[in-house]
Amino acid sequence: MTIAQRFAQIFGAVYLLVGIIGFIPPLLLGSLPAGVVGPLAGLLLGLFAVNWFHSLAHLLIGAAGLATYRNHTAAKSYALALGIAYAGLFVLGLIFGLNFLGGLMPLNGADHVLHILTALIAFGAYFASRGQEGVHARRAPSAR
Repeated sequence: MTIAQRFAQIFGAVYLLVGIIGFIPPLLLGSLPAGVVGPLAGLLLGLFAVNWFHSLAHLLIGAAGLATYRNHTAAKSYALALGIAYAGLFVLGLIFGLNFLGGLMPLNGADHVLHILTALIAFGAYFASRGQEGVHARRAPSAR
């Protein structure tokens, strides 16, 4: 399994889990200012600004990772797309913050840190996997 495939598998599972727990009200501690759209808005685990749309985005990102991790080319594309998307979210989050997309997807400081780290790891997985198309797990030679 290549680095991009492992990245897609692990990050897919993590983001799917984060998306699920974003819909569990007891895990949404605190509240967000007025202007954040929709129900289930709060600070996930007391840190990350989320609402129903943000949690839905996490579910889709996680599902995409799990859907692509078995194919090297798809996993590499997933890593590159995620890197670009999260780098963009980092920049847009710094500009718009909690009012990103008119409050539809709130982003706070903890989200910014998570987004830039995710982008850097995703780019790392993409670039580390270039040229690994034919890499498969190698077996030890059998004893004769």
